[in-house]
Amino acid sequence: GESNRLSQFGRGIVLCLGPDAKSAVRQMQIARDTGCTPIGVAPGLTGEGRIDGRLNPQALAGLHEFDAVVCEGDDALLHDMKVALAGRSGKLIPLFAEADLAERCRIERHICVDTTAAGGNASLLADVS
Repeated sequence: GESNRLSQFGRGIVLCLGPDAKSAVRQMQIARDTGCTPIGVAPGLTGEGRIDGRLNPQALAGLHEFDAVVCEGDDALLHDMKVALAGRSGKLIPLFAEADLAERCRIERHICVDTTAAGGNASLLADVS
């Protein structure tokens, strides 16, 4: 009397902030490989979805339309990013600081349908109106 379904999805739009071009390109590739849409910002980045420059951590408080931030910067930079993200209104945006971020770029969804209350007969739970 039970059905379980586990699905994995990409987290969405991920800001890949390096802090250098090599790190940002690697972060973008991992994000893309896990089903996310990466946007990279780091000095020396060029090409589609890439911005040559550095994002001020406080700017994270006012930016919208992204679902996660990746940065392997020093403790001071990460602290400033955490403060900016924590001060936002709306949904919580995670900050990933590890190099191996593939699992963090995925979201798991689990659906459990328990039919034991209907004696294992799922049709008894159906809406017949």
